[in-house]
Amino acid sequence: MSCYQCAGIAACYGSKQPALDREEARAKAKACSLWHKGRTTETVKVVGRDRGMSRGKAQRKVEEGEAVWVGPGVVRLQGK
Repeated sequence: MSCYQCAGIAACYGSKQPALDREEARAKAKACSLWHKGRTTETVKVVGRDRGMSRGKAQRKVEEGEAVWVGPGVVRLQGK
């Protein structure tokens, strides 16, 4: 995986297309330990719900202030 495949690329770099070469993007992704790290299509757990949601959708909700990351691959919806 590289930073370009990560759901949190905009949160890390402020852009979905940062100026990184391929090898640098792979190395940074390998060393990353942020909770939002992962491919957009992976399913993450949602606290208090039976069903999860895609990591891409979870990251959008976090950016919109509707959710927060509470652990690696786990989000909690605000006001729920």
